[in-house]
Amino acid sequence: MKHKILFAFIFLPAIVLSQGTSRGVSSLKLPTTPFIGATGESFVADPTALPSILLNPANLASRESYGVMFSHTEWIQDVRTEYLSIAAPFSIGNLSLSIGNTGIDDIPIHGDQPGPALGSFNSQSTFFQLTYGINLSESISIGIAPKYLYEKIFVDEATGWGIDLGALYVPSIDGVTLGFALTNLGSLSAFRNETTDLPSQLRFGSTYSSQLDVISFRIAVAYSSELGTSFRHLSIGSEATYNDAVSVRFGYGTGYEYRDFSAGIGFHYSIVIIDYAYIPFTSQMGNSHIVSIGFNF
Repeated sequence: MKHKILFAFIFLPAIVLSQGTSRGVSSLKLPTTPFIGATGESFVADPTALPSILLNPANLASRESYGVMFSHTEWIQDVRTEYLSIAAPFSIGNLSLSIGNTGIDDIPIHGDQPGPALGSFNSQSTFFQLTYGINLSESISIGIAPKYLYEKIFVDEATGWGIDLGALYVPSIDGVTLGFALTNLGSLSAFRNETTDLPSQLRFGSTYSSQLDVISFRIAVAYSSELGTSFRHLSIGSEATYNDAVSVRFGYGTGYEYRDFSAGIGFHYSIVIIDYAYIPFTSQMGNSHIVSIGFNF
């Protein structure tokens, strides 16, 4: 039970009477899709991919088909995330509408004295994001993603706006794509008297892709920095796909207190895509599972 209380205040802003500015809305840092989770958040450069637009909005720019994806995450200690994204290509660029919600139910309320809980409350963190990506040339793509945010903890509420910016560059090296992104720039209105900044991140990454008969292979490396903090992350991820039908993924990230390794698998049949990611946590915190179903039309 104490872990549930801990996660309520790690993932969402604490409602304390203090002054100054804090980094809140930490649910925005969670790997929301199985692909992001399984590959350690390393595919900052991932052209055409709907599951990775939260890492870099420019990843949407080269998509040529309509797509829908829904994912469900079972985090540890009853923390859960639901995410829906819909994408559509247009002659003047591609658009995607995404909705995500992270919730924690039945958080106990304790008084000043030891004893049973006096009651319980819920926490919710929700975002609505519109992503736009366009190819400026054969080698350069850009993306932008404004987002609206809403949070509620007990009886306190806050709203705010954020934005993601990103770019992709394809150099004259076969199979290589470079990516850059600034994500979660913005802030929330005050919880009581505390202003909350979003967990802004700077990301650089590179992806190398190759094809060997019926097996395609991709490996990605990324560096991310949480702006305004001392947290730095280096991640590496890989994906091997057989006959465009079955994919196996692995990832590893440094700089996280309770997690590093991740893995996943994906199945693609006709227009249907089913993905799964497994993220183990250390210190007996438990394991997390992300599953999604998607359709490419």
